[in-house]
Amino acid sequence: MKKEKAIKQKVRHYLDGIYCKSEVTELLKNMQNPEMQNIIEEVADELWEENMEQPPFHSDIEHEQYRREAATLLKKINKRSSYKKIMWVAACITLIIMIGLGVNSYRFTQIEKPLYTEISTSFGEKKEWTLPDGSKVNLNACTTLRYPERFTEKERKIELTGEAFFQVNRDEKKPFIIKTAGFDVKVLGTCFDVKSYENNETSLVSVKSGKVQVELPEAMMKLVANEQLQINRQSNEYTKRKESYQHAMAWLQNTLHYNKTPLYDVIKDLERIYNCRIKFAPNQQFNYHLSGEHDNINLQAVLKSIGHATGVKYKKEKDSDILIEIDPGIAFGTGSHETTKLCIQALDKYVKIYFQEKNTNLLFVPCY
Repeated sequence: MKKEKAIKQKVRHYLDGIYCKSEVTELLKNMQNPEMQNIIEEVADELWEENMEQPPFHSDIEHEQYRREAATLLKKINKRSSYKKIMWVAACITLIIMIGLGVNSYRFTQIEKPLYTEISTSFGEKKEWTLPDGSKVNLNACTTLRYPERFTEKERKIELTGEAFFQVNRDEKKPFIIKTAGFDVKVLGTCFDVKSYENNETSLVSVKSGKVQVELPEAMMKLVANEQLQINRQSNEYTKRKESYQHAMAWLQNTLHYNKTPLYDVIKDLERIYNCRIKFAPNQQFNYHLSGEHDNINLQAVLKSIGHATGVKYKKEKDSDILIEIDPGIAFGTGSHETTKLCIQALDKYVKIYFQEKNTNLLFVPCY
């Protein structure tokens, strides 16, 4: 009897949230004992009778408090618990919620979880899509978009990995939020582009019209039309700059455009567009940043243009991979020498003028 009374007291403490680690450990060890099921049923009956005469909770805060207690109890269950143990603790959780709500007002309610839809594109693929609120989305290659089948919450939240151009229908009561791996983008209704590939060095947010708010872990940035935010995924540094939407969203027209973009990111873009694998030669530094445009006729033309601008060359290997390496005969090295920087800056202006006069888009220039 003394043992039974002690166990009942521990169960009461457990349900009331007043317990120590040793008591919880002992309860979990004894849960498989058939006698324990009888004890919990007796305690449940006692608590039920004690609360029959108590008025129900009228506060949402009190209601939520009991819900949190129930969630906490779930976390206490060992992942290797037996079926009986899980069912037993579930009964305790149900009892807590019933007590919190008040017996007279208790109702079983089932919270409907939103159903999500996921769309994606493969290598070299683009896709147009319409969201439940009528907003339009254009997905670039190797992009995944996840969103609820209905926007029933106070905010229209979606998840993005990759690049997409959004034309969001305005709804001031329901902000539109895009969640990425490193930042969130919040709008009411506007046209903009988000580029956030997990294997890129940088991420970009570019605005065509309206206003966009970018929320970073330790900062918040607002953008308007023809502005762009560049985020370095490695250093978490960010830069706000002017960038025409025609350039920022050139991919919609099957054109390449870069503005001081790391060579590594350019190569990753080419892999996604042409479904190929491009490797960098080992023991060489490729600290290049490219600016310019290319009409993107074919992969070889793009690589040749990059080679003319940076001094790197490419070759196909036996396994069909493409190897990028520095050609010491024509390269400027890494471009880190001060004299080299001045030469490139001087040449940059005249090279751009030359290609503009020739009316061609085959242009890439290195930037340091």
